[in-house]
Amino acid sequence: MAESDPKSLPKASLPQDLTADRVRLLTELAAPYRSLRRFIYLAVGFSATVGAFVFFFRALAGRDLETTLPSLALQLGILAGALGLNRLENRSQQKLVRQMRQRLSSPKESPPPPKGDPLYQRRDS
Repeated sequence: MAESDPKSLPKASLPQDLTADRVRLLTELAAPYRSLRRFIYLAVGFSATVGAFVFFFRALAGRDLETTLPSLALQLGILAGALGLNRLENRSQQKLVRQMRQRLSSPKESPPPPKGDPLYQRRDS
């Protein structure tokens, strides 16, 4: 139990742990529904896997092939779509994590105000 207490951790590991938590929180702020989408992809993929399993063995048994084979193809297509969307989601998550780590590791200098922006122009009275 003493190992999970942040006070008992060495001082050098605290900033890394805090940075990892900040990166995780910032990525969740940038894409708040990502975990819901991934859950939906998982549920649809699991359902398509079960459906493909059932239709594969129906086709293997030779039952009602004119409806079984299109249904098998549909289930395999849905499974491929769910896997593709999940892979795309993983790539965008990794890209976002890299951006957040880069943003947190860059120096804390504020960029110069854009020229011509009325919010940043000085007002001389």
